[in-house]
Amino acid sequence: MGRLLIALGLLASLPVAAHDFDFSADLRLVGASGQTSWLNGGLGKLRFDEDHDGLRLGQLRFAYRGNPTETLRFTAEAFAYGDDDVNAVDLTEIFLSWRPVPQSLWRSEVKLGAFYAPISLENRMRGWRSPYSLNFSAINSWVGEELRTIGLEYNLDWLGQQQGSPFNVGFTAAAYGWNDPAGIIVAMRGWAVHDRQTTLFGKVGQPGQGVIDGRTLFYDDIDGKVGYYAGLTATWRGVLEFRALRYDNHGDPTAEAPAIDDYAWHTVFDSYGLRWTPGDQWTVIAQVLTGNTAAGDVPPPNYWRFDSWFVLGSWQRGKHRLTLRYDDFSMRQLVSHFPGYNRDNGQAVTAAWLLQINDRWSAVIEGLRIDSELAARRRLGAPVAAEEQQWQLALRYDL
Repeated sequence: MGRLLIALGLLASLPVAAHDFDFSADLRLVGASGQTSWLNGGLGKLRFDEDHDGLRLGQLRFAYRGNPTETLRFTAEAFAYGDDDVNAVDLTEIFLSWRPVPQSLWRSEVKLGAFYAPISLENRMRGWRSPYSLNFSAINSWVGEELRTIGLEYNLDWLGQQQGSPFNVGFTAAAYGWNDPAGIIVAMRGWAVHDRQTTLFGKVGQPGQGVIDGRTLFYDDIDGKVGYYAGLTATWRGVLEFRALRYDNHGDPTAEAPAIDDYAWHTVFDSYGLRWTPGDQWTVIAQVLTGNTAAGDVPPPNYWRFDSWFVLGSWQRGKHRLTLRYDDFSMRQLVSHFPGYNRDNGQAVTAAWLLQINDRWSAVIEGLRIDSELAARRRLGAPVAAEEQQWQLALRYDL
C-alpha cells in the first residue's frame, strides 16, 4: 500500500493540462460448483467456488489519465477485489506514454512503466476489461495473472488508409525486467478461466496455499537479464485485424531466488490473433498461444509445453449483446526432477448476455462450464478430472 500511495503522490504532483478520472463498480450474484478455486488454495479453474459463491464483489476500479503536454499521457489503473490480497487496493498498470504529432503517414509511440503487452484482441475496454463477457478466455486469464511489461515499449504505425490503402500496419518492440517468475502458474496449476488481474504489488494463490501465502508473479528480477517481445499488427479496411507477437522473458532457469524459494523461469511463447467485424452487429475473435517454460539448476531443467486457443462470436443490437466463446487448452511436462509429470488439458464454454441499461448501468448474465484433467490435483487428494460450472449475474456501474 505504501508504494501505491507514493505512486499516487507523484501523480498528484504532475502539472497536467487535462484530467480524466473514471470509476467502475461490479457486484455479482455467483453460483459455482466444482473443485476449490485456485484463489483459495485449490486447483479448480474458476475464480469462485461453492464455498465462495453468493453475493460477491466482482471488482472496484479506479483510474486516472492526465496529459502533462499535448503529446504526453500518464495512465494509472487500480483495482480492488475484496479477496484478502496483500493490499486492499492496488495498481495493475501505471505508465507514461509519448506520442509525437505525426508529420507523415508514420506515427510513433513510446511507453514507459508497467502495462500490458499488446497480446489480447478480447480485452478492449479501459482497465484491460472485456466488453464481451465477465470472464476472459484462458489465454487472457493467464496474461492477466502472470504477464506485465515493466519496462519500455516502442510502437510504430503506418497509417496507409489515410492515403487510400486498404491497410494500416503496426510494429511493436519492448524491453522489460521483473518478469522472471512468469510460467510458474501455468506449469504448476495449469490454465484457468476468470477475470482477476494480478496487481503489481499483490499475490495470488498457489496449490495448497491461500492468497496471502502465495508468491508474487512478476514483480521479481532474479537473474538481471532483460526480456523482450516483438510484434506485428495489420488491419484491412477497419474490418479485419491480425496480431502476432513473440515473447521471451530471457530468464536463466538456473538462477535461484531464495526469497521466493524458486528459480527464474525461462518462458517463451508465440501469440496469433484475428478479429473480424463484418458489420455493426457482429464480432468474431480467434486467438492461439503456444509456448514453453523451464526452471531448475539440474540439467536439463524442468520443462513444460503449453498451448491454448479460443474462438469468440459476439452479436450486438441496441442495448443487447450476446457472446459465445469456446476455449481449448493443454499443458504437459516433458522433463521432471519431481516425483511425477504434471499435465493439464480441457475445454471451456462461456455464454454471456449483456444489457446496457443506460449510460452508467449495465447487467450481465453469464454461464461457464469447464471440463479438465489436471495431474497435479493428486497432490491435494482431489480427482484429476473435474467438471466445473459457474453462473454469474452482475450489476455494473461505470462513471
